[in-house]
Amino acid sequence: MAREIRFELDDDQYEKMKEIKDEQGRTWAGLFIAGVRELEGSDANEDRLDGLKHDWEKDQRVFPEPGNDRVGSFKAGWTKAENGEEFGPRALEGLSWHNLGWRLGMVFDDTPTDLKEDLYRWCVEQQRETRKEK
Repeated sequence: MAREIRFELDDDQYEKMKEIKDEQGRTWAGLFIAGVRELEGSDANEDRLDGLKHDWEKDQRVFPEPGNDRVGSFKAGWTKAENGEEFGPRALEGLSWHNLGWRLGMVFDDTPTDLKEDLYRWCVEQQRETRKEK
């Protein structure tokens, strides 16, 4: 169940918070959650990186076969990052093409489509080489 929180800010507080939100590419809810995490003493970016260390048990990425287009999911996740959408810890628990795109979008922000596709192809090749070593 979703809950709604409302509060008022003076103009200076609003402008400062909006500036931080925009710089970090967050939604208002994401900014609020990051602030709570910081007060709790946890690293707000830590959850974003969970699942990125290669662990085959948490790697949910389906290996793209010819004709099997996973790049759409990768780019959709990246677009969500560009739009400031936040992924919660459950969505970031493992590694999928969608949340990998989101994570890279959080790092690189607005990026031309051809570069996103190049990075996706690099990730596919890296996945292929890592599997050979396993």
